[in-house]
Amino acid sequence: MDFKPHIFIGSSKEGLPIAEGIKNRLKDFAEIKLWTRAFDIGKSNYENLTTQIALYDYAVLIATADDTITSRKKTSKGARDNVLFEFGLFAGGLGRSRALYVLEKGVKIPSDLLGITFPTITKSDAPDFIATLDNCVEDIKKHIADKESTFDLGFLPSTALAYGYFNNFVEKTIKRLLEDRAAKKEFIIQNNQTFQIKELKFTILLPNDLSDDMFKKVVSKRLKDGWLKLKVDPKDDVRDYDFSVDISKAANGEMHLVDIPFTLNALNMAIELYSTKEHLGKNVRETLLEYREIRNFKRTLEYLIKKSSIAKGIVGIEIVDI
Repeated sequence: MDFKPHIFIGSSKEGLPIAEGIKNRLKDFAEIKLWTRAFDIGKSNYENLTTQIALYDYAVLIATADDTITSRKKTSKGARDNVLFEFGLFAGGLGRSRALYVLEKGVKIPSDLLGITFPTITKSDAPDFIATLDNCVEDIKKHIADKESTFDLGFLPSTALAYGYFNNFVEKTIKRLLEDRAAKKEFIIQNNQTFQIKELKFTILLPNDLSDDMFKKVVSKRLKDGWLKLKVDPKDDVRDYDFSVDISKAANGEMHLVDIPFTLNALNMAIELYSTKEHLGKNVRETLLEYREIRNFKRTLEYLIKKSSIAKGIVGIEIVDI
C-alpha cells in the first residue's frame, strides 16, 4: 500500500487553469483533490470545507489577481475573498505549515501575512509563466517532503495512539525479551514446544483498512498463517502478554513476534464519531479518513522506532490486507 500525502487544491474559477497545472505536476507525487471535485451535493461550500479538512494532509490555495481592491484610497489587485478565507480555514485546521498560499505576482495580501515567504508565480500571459509554475511546484514538493519527515497531532488520535502503543507496549516488550534472551530463558509455545531466543524480530502488522474489529483481524490472520501463541509472564512494569509467533519466519533460533495493534479499534470509533456515521458500509469520506490515519499511525511508529535504541533493528512494520 503506497501512502501518498493527500492535497486539496483551491482557487477561483479564473485561477482554475493554474490549479489544474499544479495538479498535473503533482499527480505522481501525491493524491490530489481539486476544489471542483471536492464538494458534496446538498451542502454549502462552508459546510463542505469544515467537514472535509481532516481528509487532507496539505492544502494549496492559489491567489490570482481577480478582484480590484480599493483600500485607504489606494487601488490594487487582490485574490477572491473565498480563496483567502479557505487559506485561513485550512491553516487553522491543518496547521500553518500545511497550508500553502500560492501568490500570483502583484496580488495584495493582508498585512497580517506580511513577512511570510509564499510560493509565487507570474501572470499566465507572462513569457516566464511556465518556468515560474515549475519552480513553484518544485518548492511545494520540497516543502512537503521535508514536512513528511515529521508528524503532527490532528483532529483524530492516530499520533497519540501510536505513541501509547509504542511506549507502553512495544518498547517495554522488546526490552523485557532482550533481558530474557540474555538470561537464556526458555519459552513454552502452545503445543508444549520450547523456544530459546537467539535472534529477536518484532513485526507490527497494520491493516489497510479499519472495517472490522481488530480482534477479528488478529484471529483471522492467526488462523490463516498458522501463528502460535507465546505467553510472557509479568515482570516489573510489564504485564503478562499473549504474543503470536510466526514459526514460518523462525530460523536458527529467531523469535519472530507479530502483532496487530488492538488500539486501532479506538481509531475506528473516532472516525465513525467524527463522520457522524448513520449508515451501513463505508463512504468515500470515511475511506479517506482511514487512509490518512493509518498512514499517520505508521509514520509515527516509524519515527519512534528510528529514535529508539532498543527497538531499532528489531521492530518492523508491514501493511497487510486482512
